[in-house]
Amino acid sequence: MKDEASVDLDTRREQLRMRSAQLRDQIAVRSHIFQPAFKASDRVRGGVQRVRHVGDNQALLLLGGAALVGAMLVRPRLALSLGTRVLSGWQMYRRLRPMVNGLLRQLG
Repeated sequence: MKDEASVDLDTRREQLRMRSAQLRDQIAVRSHIFQPAFKASDRVRGGVQRVRHVGDNQALLLLGGAALVGAMLVRPRLALSLGTRVLSGWQMYRRLRPMVNGLLRQLG
């Protein structure tokens, strides 16, 4: 037969299992509030992955380059102002990329 300490440990283990199941149920119920945020972060993450794989499609890059050259020939001032905006956006991206990568690593 089991001694008293072993029975106490078995009882305590079962109580902890029941409490853990109860806490998991509470977390599942309360996490529905965060579903819209999770879905939005999944969409952002999917968009980031699609942008990363644009380099795989050479035809798309050539088409984009031709459109850019055409825009520069037709509207040079607009192209210059757009270029400065793109450059400032690129600089902002470079500064924020480590933080965004860390956030994406935590999410996935």
